[in-house]
Amino acid sequence: MKVSHVLGALAFASAVSFSGVASATSTTTTFSGYDQIFSSESRTEKINISYLDGNFNLTGVLDPFLTTLNGANTGLFQGATLLKDADELFTWSPVGLDFTRFTFSVSNLSAGNYTLKFNLLGGGFYTGSYTITPVPEPESNALMLLGLGIMGFIARRKFS
Repeated sequence: MKVSHVLGALAFASAVSFSGVASATSTTTTFSGYDQIFSSESRTEKINISYLDGNFNLTGVLDPFLTTLNGANTGLFQGATLLKDADELFTWSPVGLDFTRFTFSVSNLSAGNYTLKFNLLGGGFYTGSYTITPVPEPESNALMLLGLGIMGFIARRKFS
């Protein structure tokens, strides 16, 4: 068996291994509801977020209808542990005539279950969405570079 055939098979195998990770797609989830007036733990809105396939980035938008956020009991939690409170997590991002839109973004969270908690000042309706984007593992990038290197080596040997 020729060396170029073996190297070609290795390059193909590493490209196929990488393509599984490259095809991992983002997932967007929408939510909506009604927050009761007054901010207490029992009336805090809770959006459960779960991702168990490795590290991920979390981005989203919270759009309360004609009201704003109240910072009590709010933020991103993993179990009972507060990871980011509302002041760190939410950014006021008005769009057009919508002056009550908030965005949030957290990078490189580890796999697990999270809860987004918030209260609306004076209560009211809200809508929103969040997107989970997988973070590629370093091994995947190494396999891709190895495959490209082998293919370059084969091409160089063929044309020289």
